[in-house]
Amino acid sequence: MSSSGRIGVGGGDPDDVRGAVTLLSAPITDVGVTRLRHAVAAAASVGGLAGDALEDFVLAVHELVTNVVRHGGGSGRLRLLRDAASLSCQVIDHGPGAERVPIALPRPGIPGNRGLWLAQQLTDSLVIDSGPHGTTATVTARLPGVQSSG
Repeated sequence: MSSSGRIGVGGGDPDDVRGAVTLLSAPITDVGVTRLRHAVAAAASVGGLAGDALEDFVLAVHELVTNVVRHGGGSGRLRLLRDAASLSCQVIDHGPGAERVPIALPRPGIPGNRGLWLAQQLTDSLVIDSGPHGTTATVTARLPGVQSSG
């Protein structure tokens, strides 16, 4: 990643013990939200998602990215990872964090506050780790043709 803030679509750097590779690592900024959404779509497509599954995953990630801009201090980092069975996207901010992060559909007539709920509905899993130094939200989508081990 260069200091120019360009989004880097990686060639698959080894990442963690699960054998995941990083497909995309990029900063999150208010001016780069649309560009980042397109980069996530391209990288997730290369990573094995297509059709409705791709669109759902990209929308879920977009909701998490906009939460960083609106509620998480205005900037952060995105990492799109692929392992043998799934794609995962970590959306990391350095905002104040929260003791409890609600994931619920608000009552009708209440504007906003649907991003986490949408991310949970559109992916196979949503995990949120929040503390005093920020929040990491991770969404995961199983790749087509991969059997669940549970």
